[in-house]
Amino acid sequence: MASCCTTVTSDAGVPEGRPVEWLRLGIAAAVAGQSMVLGMAVNLTPPGPQARLWIHVGLAVAALAVFMLAGLPIAAGAWRELRRGRIVVEQLFLVGIGSAFLASVQSTLTGSGSVYYEVVAVLIAIYTLGSVLGERRRGELIRAADALGSEFARCTRVTCCGNHVEMPVAGIEPGDRVLVRAGDGIPVDGRLAGGEALIREAALTGEPYPVVRRAGDPVRAGSHVLDGAVVIEATAAGTGRHLDTLLEAVRDARRHPAPIQREADRIVAWFLPTVLVIAAGTWIFWSARAGWGSGTFHALAVLLVACPCAMGLATPIGVWSALAALARRGLVCRSGAMIERLARTDFVVFDKTGTLSGEDLAVVDFVVGEDVCRERLRGIAGAVEALSKHPVARALAAWAPGDGGVRVESVRTLPGAGVEARVRIPGDGSSVEVRLGNAGILAPGVSVEGLESGLHAVARDGQRIWLTFDNRPVGLVVLRERLRDSVGEALAALKAAGVGCMVMTGDRSATALEGLEIEVVAGLAPDEKAARVKALVAAGRQVLFVGDGINDAPAMGRATAAIAMGGGADLAGETAGAVLISRDLAAVPDAILVCRSTVRAIRSNLLFAAGYNVVGIALAVLGLLHPIAAALVMFLSSGTVTWRALRHTRRLGVGEADECDAPSPGSPPDPSIPASPVATPA
Repeated sequence: MASCCTTVTSDAGVPEGRPVEWLRLGIAAAVAGQSMVLGMAVNLTPPGPQARLWIHVGLAVAALAVFMLAGLPIAAGAWRELRRGRIVVEQLFLVGIGSAFLASVQSTLTGSGSVYYEVVAVLIAIYTLGSVLGERRRGELIRAADALGSEFARCTRVTCCGNHVEMPVAGIEPGDRVLVRAGDGIPVDGRLAGGEALIREAALTGEPYPVVRRAGDPVRAGSHVLDGAVVIEATAAGTGRHLDTLLEAVRDARRHPAPIQREADRIVAWFLPTVLVIAAGTWIFWSARAGWGSGTFHALAVLLVACPCAMGLATPIGVWSALAALARRGLVCRSGAMIERLARTDFVVFDKTGTLSGEDLAVVDFVVGEDVCRERLRGIAGAVEALSKHPVARALAAWAPGDGGVRVESVRTLPGAGVEARVRIPGDGSSVEVRLGNAGILAPGVSVEGLESGLHAVARDGQRIWLTFDNRPVGLVVLRERLRDSVGEALAALKAAGVGCMVMTGDRSATALEGLEIEVVAGLAPDEKAARVKALVAAGRQVLFVGDGINDAPAMGRATAAIAMGGGADLAGETAGAVLISRDLAAVPDAILVCRSTVRAIRSNLLFAAGYNVVGIALAVLGLLHPIAAALVMFLSSGTVTWRALRHTRRLGVGEADECDAPSPGSPPDPSIPASPVATPA
């Protein structure tokens, strides 16, 4: 146990950003823009020999400066992958950059032909932008986990002298006592040493209803006290909390994600060695036939026409088109990698509370005692609960608008039980003590069998809220979660797409899911959810997890892909690869179909680009393609791939105007692409 009245201080380091990376990117982009303008000018309108030489030297120096500033990480990464025996698209980028630079040097030295120094700066600037944004996105997860940890990083320790000391949770040891006030989060794992309170544990357990915890009951860090102040005796050290285990599981799962090989890399794995061998053979053949100068000329044409611009465009245009289409459906993806993961999905796991069900509770039954006016009792309940912000109170206030003739004279909270109010009844002017809450508001020995027996069968598993007048039970309200309207449509669409479904929930009751044809596993702890998802992935399933709470984060990290419901826990949102802002679950099967179509289109474009390059390489080998023509073929290939990608964009329903969304004449829409439910703005 920590020493009495000892204050422990700790200054946690704040992660610093990486402004240097953004500065490098800004300089590279600025140089690339200026080089493009100057390079185009000198190629279209060649100046005199002396001016031409100085301009060429300036462009070459600018290209080398950009490479030294931002291209070295690309070269280092490509070299590192090559040492591991992997061939990646970055290596093909470097070959294209190198061939463009060498062709430009040749033009400078010979005094004829166009130059392509600006290609070096442009390609490096674009690649650097993607790298910086990707690194920034990866860091957001750790910051989200750290933010949650910071929320529960400090506590109020109660010393043996009865003093209250603010200190870091890391200094808490088993046996220490911590004060938690109403509305605050519980910072330690322990048990209630005194008092009782209503505690919301949904973020950790998935249980939708607040639970009553009394002296001796266990509590966990990450929960929130809704009413009353309690003292908690720690049963674990401040560094050994269950919450810390969850956060570390999320960090570990995201720190070591399953490798996903990009389509471009798979083509480059055989394309790059083939290009190098062909270029070497071309140099040997033409050198033997017409001298080394001719051999170098034609070999450079081979390398230049094989520049991966078309392949580099095929994937990002398709990915961004899909991202835009998904955004129109209310699904915001955090990276393009989510497209391939969604396309591979063949099994979806849903959380229940806050995912399949809405955030608000709904009244499913209302029973009143004999000689009690149903409408008057409902009006009194609404008038009392309208004064509270408790989740249950909000549900009751929405269900029962207050009776304008009822005057609530006083209200006080009954910690862990409900509320008590003094209400003046209109008409006779009498007043009555009204209580609303769980069974804790009932007087000992009071009989409630009459009210219980009046409940409908479908309401027996809901959350009971009792109403009493002067300790006499007069009414019973049953609350239950309400499924989102889009649940049935989403499950039917997934089944039609050949995707399996399952519900994993921490709630011990799955009554709300009755009538749905879906497997339900209830009462799961967060680590059990993660273990089951991991087992599904190990069995070869491509699992998409859809959830919203902190308790879902470990399972999300273990799944192939994850979608967080908009408005859910921040950590769940950062762990997931996408956030469903619209909360319309029909967007989930839509997203899978859109991504499947997009991946097919990307593969088609990659094969088209590869075929285009094969034809260009063949012409270069035969000596029929000048390096300048090779560059034109490269740009033509890129333009064609861009047109094909934009055509697929229109089929996805992504455009600036409604008419852009329509398919071109003679091109029927892809039946695998569902129509967007979001109207295009006028």
